Amino acid sequence: MQNILLINLSVKQQVEKFIENEVGYNPAIGLLSIATYMEMNGYKANVLDLIYEKINIDGLINKIAEEPPILIGISAYTENYKNVLETAKQIKFLYGDVKIAVGGAHATLVPNDLIKSKYIDFVVLKEGEPTFLELAEAVSTNEKAIRYEDIDGLVFKRGKEINKNKYRKPIKDLDLLPIIKRELVDINRYNETVNISTSRGCPANCVYCAATALSGATYRTRDVRNVFMEIVLIKHLTGDKTKYVYFVDDTFTGIKDRIHTFIRLMNEYKPDVKWSCESRIDIMTEELFKEMVESGCYSVQFGIESGNQEVLNKIRKNIDLKDAKRKIEYASQFDIEICLSFMLGHYCDTKETMLDTYKFIEDVCSQNSNIKIGIGFNTPFPGTWQFSHKDELGYNILEKDYSNYTLLQPVIETENFSSEDQLDVFMKIRQYQKCV
Repeated sequence: MQNILLINLSVKQQVEKFIENEVGYNPAIGLLSIATYMEMNGYKANVLDLIYEKINIDGLINKIAEEPPILIGISAYTENYKNVLETAKQIKFLYGDVKIAVGGAHATLVPNDLIKSKYIDFVVLKEGEPTFLELAEAVSTNEKAIRYEDIDGLVFKRGKEINKNKYRKPIKDLDLLPIIKRELVDINRYNETVNISTSRGCPANCVYCAATALSGATYRTRDVRNVFMEIVLIKHLTGDKTKYVYFVDDTFTGIKDRIHTFIRLMNEYKPDVKWSCESRIDIMTEELFKEMVESGCYSVQFGIESGNQEVLNKIRKNIDLKDAKRKIEYASQFDIEICLSFMLGHYCDTKETMLDTYKFIEDVCSQNSNIKIGIGFNTPFPGTWQFSHKDELGYNILEKDYSNYTLLQPVIETENFSSEDQLDVFMKIRQYQKCV
């Protein structure tokens, strides 16, 4: 059985601390999915999530020496891609024959940032499961099973020439993927909350988001019965320790029949677990709020993003603030936590429109005690629509170091607002910032 190693590197220290201390132990679902898929196809997959495993580069090298892999996969985010390059360099220095592939958000959006490094052999674009499997087959057979040129979704080097193959079509039926095998990491380290992913893709077209570029414009979902079985499996593996599951999907409630079936299953079988999710305020109804609470939903997060209607229209958010406020007020009568997230510094913002966001937050929080607020700074990540149109939108990008792209500090200005303007409004809102 051939070994592969999948690595999730840490991000900036304050983000890593937030993930570890506030969110709890939840190793990267994407890597666990790839590892499970590889194991199902005859490989031994080791997952090393360095957000939770506190080892330095020497410790990583020792792990590689213990079970030498034929292929190493590393996840790259915009804020840690330089760390990816340095880690690949250190690995190649001692294990020059081991092939290194990089995947993840930054690899998909800006593959040239990575493939140009002499220490990286491949970049995997978008969904990784079938591409990584075919790549492992090519590496393990010296391309007798399949040539690099024939692997959709792969960027690779042949000599000094960089080759970018066509994109792989999205996986249409997510139920063909196995339920992720959480025993591939230390199952005993999971705390009260376990994250679950149930869909891929996004039909929305918000200017600041890379979801469509990463996962496609088609919203693809797992059968909700498959999802429910994953909850049952998690409870079997972790027992009474798991009290909550969090659905990491951008819009868990996007399909009415699907969410109603899930609610029915929760009410009928009562798996002794509460649940939370992200949703869109525009698709929620009063009836759905009530049914969700009755089935064990204890928290819902909505991305409102701005308290100014004109700004929302320009960033393609498709939210009516009056409708949003009415639904928030209705939801507040239930024993459920409502978390609203906002961003400061949209391309069409001014100091006044950002103050509108502050006033909206102040208003809803004064009327509803169970409202929590998450606030960040709009950041034009490479690959997003707003990044590729930054010149016409009038962005002045202040920060060139991607490691500071954490949403925790201003990185842009326009002629209509400065970084000081954003910080000033942020300090006013900060008293309400309680979202995890």
